[in-house]
Amino acid sequence: MVYTDGAAPGNGKAGACGGVGVWFGADDPRNVSERLAGPLQTNQRAELTAILRALQLVNLDSPIEIRTDSQYSIDCVTKWYASWVKKGWKTAGGTPVKNADLVKAIRDLMENREAKGTITILTKVVGHSGDYGNDQADRLAVLGAQLPALDEKGLGE
Repeated sequence: MVYTDGAAPGNGKAGACGGVGVWFGADDPRNVSERLAGPLQTNQRAELTAILRALQLVNLDSPIEIRTDSQYSIDCVTKWYASWVKKGWKTAGGTPVKNADLVKAIRDLMENREAKGTITILTKVVGHSGDYGNDQADRLAVLGAQLPALDEKGLGE
């Protein structure tokens, strides 16, 4: 089991800074606290990036349960993506899907895991409710948002 969270102090405003948190457990070397890469510094991108990072850090053959407080992220990669694919990654209103790059990357990893018969479960948890794992992922995300900015390739600007 792994907990993921994203943070974006100032979300929706100029100067917002996104952070990514992934918590596998106390002192686990796979734990992640990093700045969200790229110019779009939103909470939703940070949440999706955290899920992507968790998937990148586990073996394709290892079952995983990802616990997140982002229903948006869960719905993107388990429900909505199928209709977006059919519509050429457009919304019902015909506009491009926001965060399609991250949703596609997550779906690619999930589908690679499914092809090997590996289970990937996404579970919704209540944020800021005393869930220790979620609190730790949140702490890592907030710390990540305080790190120096990164470009699209994850390099310092």
